[in-house]
Amino acid sequence: MQNNRIFLIGFMGVGKTSIGKRLANKLNIPFVDLDQEIEKKFKISINEFFSKYGELSFRKEETKMLLDTIHEFQNAIISVGGGLPCFNQNMKTMNNNGVTCYLHRPPKELFHRLVNSKSERPLLKDLNDDQLLEFIENKVEEREAFYNQAKIVFNRDEQELDSMIKVLKPLI
Repeated sequence: MQNNRIFLIGFMGVGKTSIGKRLANKLNIPFVDLDQEIEKKFKISINEFFSKYGELSFRKEETKMLLDTIHEFQNAIISVGGGLPCFNQNMKTMNNNGVTCYLHRPPKELFHRLVNSKSERPLLKDLNDDQLLEFIENKVEEREAFYNQAKIVFNRDEQELDSMIKVLKPLI
């Protein structure tokens, strides 16, 4: 049976969840948000998980959740946390088990999308605006090496649903 997993990767705030839900709906396949699955499993927010157990434990659980999701779903749109591709060979795992799509947006745009939701995001909650922009620029630069291993890169202008479906349909 053909493997129709589509992994949406990219920096926090880029729109992986909202785009993923709409894509799954249009393609009539399930949508899985790994962060939401972790929250369900542990019955706490990602923010609380970070505070309670630390980033290392989170990355371990995130990788486990990725592998569980791959085993559970042959066909799905899977949205992953912004850091997941950078740890535990997860980028390789996703590339071997589906189509990886990097949703790319420039750091200044990400800043404007994230500035009002800092408190909900563990890595951002204590930063002022200048620190936030610097953090985003540095993290994006650091993560690009992983993100650019995606099979498809969708820049902002290519993130319209119909355009994405045209590119993805022949691959799934």
